[in-house]
Amino acid sequence: MVFDRRFFLAALATLPAFGAARADDSAEAVAAVKQLQDGQLEVIQKLGQLSVKQRYDALRPAIGATFDLPAMAKTVFGSGWDALTDAQKAEWAVALGDYVTASYAARLDGFNGKGFERDDKTQTRDGNVVVTTKVILAAGAPMPLDYVVRPTPQGWKIGDILVDGSLSELAQWRRSLRGLGDSGFAASKATLRQRTESFLTP
Repeated sequence: MVFDRRFFLAALATLPAFGAARADDSAEAVAAVKQLQDGQLEVIQKLGQLSVKQRYDALRPAIGATFDLPAMAKTVFGSGWDALTDAQKAEWAVALGDYVTASYAARLDGFNGKGFERDDKTQTRDGNVVVTTKVILAAGAPMPLDYVVRPTPQGWKIGDILVDGSLSELAQWRRSLRGLGDSGFAASKATLRQRTESFLTP
């Protein structure tokens, strides 16, 4: 996966300072991250036994339960989002969740991680809670992986993941799917489905 480190570092420099998270908020945010990472760990421990499609099937429930897919979909779709009906927005959010899951499942090829380590300390930023974790690698230093968790009507959900402390996964998905929403709901959803299948097809 290719990231523009300078772009994201410059963007992060404009964000407000962090503060300590409230205990209740922190606990719920950490629980969401733990649920996701526990689901990922089950797959990681059986990588050699699972096809990409089987990884996808195993990961999809955890991603659906822990990601703020409606907000992510709005960001990725672009300016035409407000013109969609509520049903269309819900369908596109599900399709994005499928795409994200398939991309994760495919990326696990060659993965050398052994597990995750979470920091009990969390911080707040603009009402969101940042949960600090690390990926424990089979060789080399652990890789920082921070989760931006936000309050939603359905509870605390993951809104973004910062790889190496600064590289936004959400921004990367938006860049990868840039302009997709310009084709309208039906065409953009069909293209998104095709890209999802491309991850799952050997």
